[in-house]
Amino acid sequence: MKRLIFITFICFASLGLTNAQKNAIGLRLGAGAELLYQRNLSAKNFLQFTLAIPDYNGLSVTGIYNWRCCQWNWTPKTCEWYLNAGVGGALGIYDFDDSGVLIGIAGSCAFGCQFKKVPISLDINYRPVIGVVTSGHSEGFFDPGFWNFGIAAAYHF
Repeated sequence: MKRLIFITFICFASLGLTNAQKNAIGLRLGAGAELLYQRNLSAKNFLQFTLAIPDYNGLSVTGIYNWRCCQWNWTPKTCEWYLNAGVGGALGIYDFDDSGVLIGIAGSCAFGCQFKKVPISLDINYRPVIGVVTSGHSEGFFDPGFWNFGIAAAYHF
């Protein structure tokens, strides 16, 4: 059994290395908590999907198409710095007590670094969700979505 687990782990680890780090999973903390998944489409763009607890009072799914706007090699031995920007959409349930439906447009702007010796990236970002909550007690403009600043860490594989 231990051998099977070890062989499975080695297979998945080598698969991750052969894909040249096309995927990433991570955690973002800001105006709520988010689990994130990134999929590189090319060297210049990627898709990002999140499962979020907006304002710690609901559950939403967000999909954002991102562009790598700028990359800098300020610290050549440790990490590569970047600036990303993107746009997408959000759908979810807001206000657990009344369960209003959240529909909105999501944006993203992130400044951070990806380490060269370990497959980890760290960034500070702004991720607004401009939208409305339909039905429920919180019906109307989604106020907390505009103030969504945060920090994120991701593991690339």
